This record gives sequence, structure tokens and C-alpha cells, in this order.
Amino acid sequence: MDCLPRCLGKGSRLLLLMVCAACTRANFVPVGDGAADADMTDGGTDIEVTSRATEVNDTEVPDAGVDTRACPAPSVPSCVPSTTGICDPVCQTGACDWCAQKCSYVVGSAGGVPACAGTGAGLVFQPCAVRSSGTPQQSDDCAPGGICLAPVIGDSPAYCFSLCRTSADCLGGVACGQRRLSAASGLVAVCDPAYDQCGPDGTCCDPVANLGCPANRVCLLVTPDLGSGHSRTVCEFAYGDGRDGSPCSSARDCQIRNTCVDGSCRVLCSATTTCPAGGACTPQGSEYGYCS
Repeated sequence: MDCLPRCLGKGSRLLLLMVCAACTRANFVPVGDGAADADMTDGGTDIEVTSRATEVNDTEVPDAGVDTRACPAPSVPSCVPSTTGICDPVCQTGACDWCAQKCSYVVGSAGGVPACAGTGAGLVFQPCAVRSSGTPQQSDDCAPGGICLAPVIGDSPAYCFSLCRTSADCLGGVACGQRRLSAASGLVAVCDPAYDQCGPDGTCCDPVANLGCPANRVCLLVTPDLGSGHSRTVCEFAYGDGRDGSPCSSARDCQIRNTCVDGSCRVLCSATTTCPAGGACTPQGSEYGYCS
């Protein structure tokens, strides 16, 4: 309204109306941060302000240092995860970077302890490589749910084994047993290799002659098939030095041509072999047995 005194001072009512009308048409551009575009029409009376922040189709661009990968945990179906530890090696759940890690076991103060470790794509019972063996940084190139173990500590190659807590976590009714994590210390539970049924319709190896297995594996007699009554064998990666009568927890604790029965190693026998010192052959399935 500053124009009113000036207009009256000139004594012209017409001039007053023209000048004041021009004053009321003025539009003022809001003061911004310098990041706005102003688009004016001819005459400068209409002004459109567009923010550059909204010119990218309302899409936010993440900072260069933010990892936007989405890698959910493998999470084994029907597996009930443990509530202790940073992660669960059997169920593959927990706080690991699942884009680059898996849950495995490393050597700790209590033997084998769960930890997030480097991963790979190695399949079960295929050769594998261990990195930083016997340390809290131990890792391997087996796929999630598997761990790389040497059949006999120090031997090569090592193989991927499937992690388990009980035999219910293993396929084919095989046992879930303890094996050495490294030469330093530690035990982990893993599934045995597949068991083969003997008999006319079976494909088992011969545990008495130790024949029928691939290279670097031995034929051991395990528990019989409860359904068919046939003996069963396994092509194992390792065997022990337990002689007849030595304590054992599995067949691989005993020497070749022996098996583990009720916590003791026993010499194997069959319908075509005889036991030493005239001992009787007690059946363990319909094809093979042990000397009592």
C-alpha cells in the first residue's frame, strides 16, 4: 500500500488506479536453496517453481556405501533351530551375512562351536578344501549345511559332510555320528555316507574281502535293514585301528574286516567264511555277521 500516497500526490485518480493495480498483480518467488527451477511466462506475472528433488520420479537413490542385497538364510525346511549361539549350522539360521557366509563350526574353547564362516558350493561327499584349519577363522568351500572334514586327520583329500544333530536329520536312515573337526580339537556331528542293502536285489560291497568300493574308501558292515532283514554296508572314507574286543562307537573305529557290536570291535564272517579259534558266526543281517 506504499503506492497510495505517491499516487495521491500527483493528483490523478486514473494514475492511482493503474499503478495500484500493477502492485497487486506482483508475484514473489519464495527464497530457496538455489536448487529450484523457475519457469516464467511472458510478462513475468505467472511463476512456476519445481524442486529438483522431485524430478527423479519420486525414487530415492541409495547412498553408494549401502548394501542393498537381499540374501535370506537358507533355513532347512522343518528344522527347529537352536536358541543358543550366533547361528545354527544344521538349520542354517541366525545372524550371518547370508550373501557371503554360512553357519558352520570352528575350533573354540569348547571344541567345535557354531560360527559364521565363508561358504562355497561343494556337494556332499565331494572333495573340498579347508581354510585356516584349527582356528576360530576356519572355513571351507562346501555348500551351506555341509562341512569339510578330513577322513583321517592329515590325509588328503577332505570331503564335504552333511551336518546333523540326530539321524532324523540324515537321508536314507544313516547314522549321525561324531567326527573330528581338525587336528587341533573339536568334534562335529555329521551324517554317514549312504548305506547299501545286500541280498539278490542289493548293491552292497563285500566287507569281508573289502571289495566293491571306489578308490580311497573301505567297505564296512553296519546295522542290518530292519524291514528286509538283509545286511547293509557302507563305503566309508576312514577306518580305525580297533582290534577284536577293542572299544568302539561305530564300525569306522575298528580295523578293516571288523565291525562294532555293542561297543566292541568284532571280526566279520559270512556263510562262506569261518571264525578264528572255532568261534560261531552270529548273523548281522542275512548275508554277513560277526564272530562271537
